[in-house]
Amino acid sequence: MSSSLRRRLVFSLGGGMVAAWMATAYFTYEDTRGLIDEVIDEHLAQTADMLLMLVKRQPVENVRNAPPIGSRAPGPQPLSYRVRLDPRSSDIVLSAGPALPESEWIAGYRDVVDAGGSWRIYGAASEAGLHVDVAARHEIGESFASRIAAHILHPLWIAAPLLSVLVWSLVRWSLQPLERVADAVRRRSATDFSPLEAEVAPTEIMPVVTALDALFGRIQAVRGRDRRFAADAAHELRTPLAAIRAHAQVAQHASDPSQCRQAIEDVLIGTERGTRIVEQLLALSRVEDVDSAENRERVDLAGLAREAIVDFAPRAAALNIDIGLEGGEDALPVMGNADLLAAMLRNLIDNALRYGGGGSIDVVLGRQDNVVKLRVEDTGPGIPPAMRPRVLDRFFRAPGNREQGSGLGLPIVAAIIESHGGTLVLRDRVAGPGLCVEVALPFFQAGLPNSRDR
Repeated sequence: MSSSLRRRLVFSLGGGMVAAWMATAYFTYEDTRGLIDEVIDEHLAQTADMLLMLVKRQPVENVRNAPPIGSRAPGPQPLSYRVRLDPRSSDIVLSAGPALPESEWIAGYRDVVDAGGSWRIYGAASEAGLHVDVAARHEIGESFASRIAAHILHPLWIAAPLLSVLVWSLVRWSLQPLERVADAVRRRSATDFSPLEAEVAPTEIMPVVTALDALFGRIQAVRGRDRRFAADAAHELRTPLAAIRAHAQVAQHASDPSQCRQAIEDVLIGTERGTRIVEQLLALSRVEDVDSAENRERVDLAGLAREAIVDFAPRAAALNIDIGLEGGEDALPVMGNADLLAAMLRNLIDNALRYGGGGSIDVVLGRQDNVVKLRVEDTGPGIPPAMRPRVLDRFFRAPGNREQGSGLGLPIVAAIIESHGGTLVLRDRVAGPGLCVEVALPFFQAGLPNSRDR
């Protein structure tokens, strides 16, 4: 479910301002209510003192017959008071305002609740025995504080729409760089992988721009590998396919059975060569496509070597080649892709069988510090030092080599080793003529996460 960033920003900013405004009104109400309560308490105390001063020297009868103080003001009285000789008596000497609820007289402040509401009452007494109660309803302070808070909220009804329009305009203006980046991506052709213009992008979306540029680079690399694969496949398959067709035509028109059988055998040889080329190309493409951190696990290189020796033993026996493994008794773990490492071993042993010239093949394993060493040695003619860098190039075949091959075996090995952070060295065999292919891979350190035994 998609969501609009502009809408989310407008609602969050506008809602935040309205919430802040209402919170301000609420706290203003609470602060005003506290201040009003203090003012009312002070006013009650001053009124009680004033009443006692006015009536303390007057005879009681004069006080009874006197008009209520402050009664000349029309409308409801904000304060109520009563003066009694005995606080426990109902004999009221003087009073004004709404009748006060009956309660135990206490000098000082007290809160009293009756059916008419809640009261704040202040009690005071004179030396002559007069007891005064001055009271005000709590609703007076609440009403005043509510009116102040309402006055604070009144501008909100006008400001809210204006703020919404302002926020919408500012958000739209602020998101224009993002829209320009989106438009640049939208107008880009399927073959354009150039980096985006980072200088026009705001800092906040630079991670997105950087990620897009990295994605374009990866897509460009994948497309380049696909084009290379298609070109390599077309180049290398052209010769075996043409040979297969020629041999098939010979078999089709041959009248001599022996000539027909030979042509069919040549077709099978060409088909086998084409199949091997396709397999090698697919293997090389897979090595290039596998990410360095993808499908990695703890792999026992010694176990892979033992499996490879067992697989190639029948072929080596048929060629009268002695193949053996040294140092494969103990586990030699490395972190990598098991299938690719197995393919590396198969290619090294297959190359030794093809080009080793008979004799023997030794696969030697060992550990040196934090490195696992693998050597594949044969007793063949070897590779001249000047030609060793070139045999790692795709489709390169040494001059005069009569073995059928694709020239991809060692490039595949080199690509697999590079993807695993290892090194590959071609050198002469120490014990005599022949080639030694030495591979070094990082030794797996125990305790790494997400590893498992093969």
